[in-house]
Amino acid sequence: MSDEAPVPPASSRTPTAVWIVTAILAAVVVFTTTLAVIEWRRANDVDHAASLRRQAASTAAQFGTALYTYDYKDLAAAKARVLKFASAAYAKGYDANSGAEKDTIAKLQARQAARPSGVFLTDVVKDRVAAVVILNTALQSTAGNRTSVQYLDVALVRESGAWKVATARPAVTS
Repeated sequence: MSDEAPVPPASSRTPTAVWIVTAILAAVVVFTTTLAVIEWRRANDVDHAASLRRQAASTAAQFGTALYTYDYKDLAAAKARVLKFASAAYAKGYDANSGAEKDTIAKLQARQAARPSGVFLTDVVKDRVAAVVILNTALQSTAGNRTSVQYLDVALVRESGAWKVATARPAVTS
C-alpha cells in the first residue's frame, strides 16, 4: 500500500464569500443603472419644460410686436400678423373690437413699431402660461410722434403643439 493519504474529491461548490461579493456587485450595478435612468429622465423633463417656456416667451414677444406694429396704409397685414398668434376665441374678439381703432389709425395716418425688451413668464401648468411682455414702441402720426414703453399681459394656451394667445390686455402700471 501506499503511504499517501487519500485526496478528497475537489469540491464543486463556490465559496460563500464569492457569492456575497457577486451579490453586492450586482446590487451596485442595479442601483447605479436605476439612478442613471432616473437622473436622465429628470434632466429630460427639465429640458422639456425649459423648451416649452422658451417657445411660450417667443410667441408672447412676437404677438406683442405684431399687436403694437402697424401702418395705416396696410392694416390688413397688421391684423394678419396678430391673428397668426391668436387662439380662435381671441381672434373672434379681436375682429369685433378693431373697427373703431382702424378709423382712428387711418384718420391720424399712424404708424407704430414695437420691439420687445423683456418677457416674464409664470410656470407652465397644463399647457397654459401667463406672461408680461415689455415693449418699446415708437409712434408717428399727424398728431405728433412719441416713444413709450408698453406692458402687455398675455395668457397663452398650447393648441396642436403651438402656443396661441388666449387673452391679451395692456398691463396697468402705476
